[in-house]
Amino acid sequence: MINDKTKNIQKKLMWNKKLYTSLFLLLLVLSSLAQSNPSSLVSLTGVLLDEQTQAPLPYANIVVEGKNKVITTNEKGYFLIRNLEKSDTLNFHYIGYEQKKICVCDLQQGSYIYLKEEIISLNEFFVFSKDYKVEEIVKNVLKHKEKNYKNTNAKKQLFIRQRYISNLDKIEVDFKKSSFDHLDEKMTKVIEKKIPKQSISYTDFLGDVYTSNNKNDTLKLNPIKLVRLKEKSVADIDKIEKLFADLFSNTKENEYWKIKSGIIGGKIDADISESSGDLDSLKDFHSNHFMVKPYAKRLNTRFNNILEDKKKWNFLHQTSNYEYTLVGGTKVNGEDVFIIDFKPKKSGELVGRVYIATDTYALVKADFKYDIGKTGTNFQLFGVGYTLNQLDISIYFEKKEDNYQLKYYAQKTGNKVSFDRNVSLLKKKKRFLIDKELNEIKVRLNIVSREEGSFEVMVIDEIKISNQTYVNFKQKDTFKIMFVDQFNDNIWKDYNIIEPTQQMRDYKKIE
Repeated sequence: MINDKTKNIQKKLMWNKKLYTSLFLLLLVLSSLAQSNPSSLVSLTGVLLDEQTQAPLPYANIVVEGKNKVITTNEKGYFLIRNLEKSDTLNFHYIGYEQKKICVCDLQQGSYIYLKEEIISLNEFFVFSKDYKVEEIVKNVLKHKEKNYKNTNAKKQLFIRQRYISNLDKIEVDFKKSSFDHLDEKMTKVIEKKIPKQSISYTDFLGDVYTSNNKNDTLKLNPIKLVRLKEKSVADIDKIEKLFADLFSNTKENEYWKIKSGIIGGKIDADISESSGDLDSLKDFHSNHFMVKPYAKRLNTRFNNILEDKKKWNFLHQTSNYEYTLVGGTKVNGEDVFIIDFKPKKSGELVGRVYIATDTYALVKADFKYDIGKTGTNFQLFGVGYTLNQLDISIYFEKKEDNYQLKYYAQKTGNKVSFDRNVSLLKKKKRFLIDKELNEIKVRLNIVSREEGSFEVMVIDEIKISNQTYVNFKQKDTFKIMFVDQFNDNIWKDYNIIEPTQQMRDYKKIE
């Protein structure tokens, strides 16, 4: 028989076992809670660079392994990834470069990550003998365009960022004559002085796009969020706008307005039939709301005309203007592609690199810009000048089954405009033979301005839809704009977007 002492020992052991089991389970629960606690999650910033040149790698993909999460670097190679666990592994992808995997635990805030260019030599890349003529490879892109880039029934989530900066370097308004009571020489000097010398705007857009496989169908837009950083109206400009609004409102049924410079001229649409209060209300509505249909049309035109613009894609359309070099090959999403560099001959303008699929001749990726000393449209005629002096484009198509779909597109443009001519604003009355001139103000305008713009679009997600889903979707007429004084991380906290540049972060509305 077991004595009492032995029984007591067994009871203590059983109690200790239960205690240890309970403590172990408690530790497991606490550990689980700690791992799922948002406070244990971290955010990580960094810059992705070329290992050899130290140049930023824009629009690269950063995959959080084991999670449905992909981040894209911005035009400066910068990235911000939120809600990471320290045990997460990041996989850095950039076309033409070796992939790199790094644990979050091995990275610090503001880390510089370097990728090594991966170009397979021609001897290694082409295991069979074939005489490739580089210019013919490039020509095949347009020959196979219809087959490679087909319209599909799809719902795509897009993030679009647009930036516009206008600098008025010079404005001189030389008064000539006026028969208007309130438009005299003094007022022209006020206008000359008060017109803003710089205008800056930034717009971020997130929305779903519905597309059809029918070429005649236009895309439909479902905005999710639209954020705009823009300078506030200047009070003096508002007064000038009101002056002209009052002027145009005093227009009878048989009267009209015309602007003229030399023999060039045209009528002005000055139909202001609403009351002043209605106009103010309408202006307030339109300044705070986004017109969906016109924007959808512009996007439709932009996306459907990719590779079609003969000036922008001159290296595809006028191959005789360029010198091509077959650098080597690489793999993009498991597909073999040629890597081809090009530079302009005398008549060309662009320099860059393209990646073209070896089997389908689809242009998978391209990065190009104006070569040093080259410009696009450039003319100076009768006091009017225009020079397109900057064009910088990056584009990437992702293969889905037998079709290539746009994944991202980024474009920067810059131009210089000059105007030095006499300009007249006339009010006229319709008559049977010759219209009668009622009033005129004439000035000499001398203006020089520089403009810079950028457009970036990233396809975040894409799913197939039926044609009926496309037909059934009804597009809104307007969407309310969210105006902010300055960009901050909370604006797009729960969304996957391209991170803003430092220039955007530093910009603040002028009060």
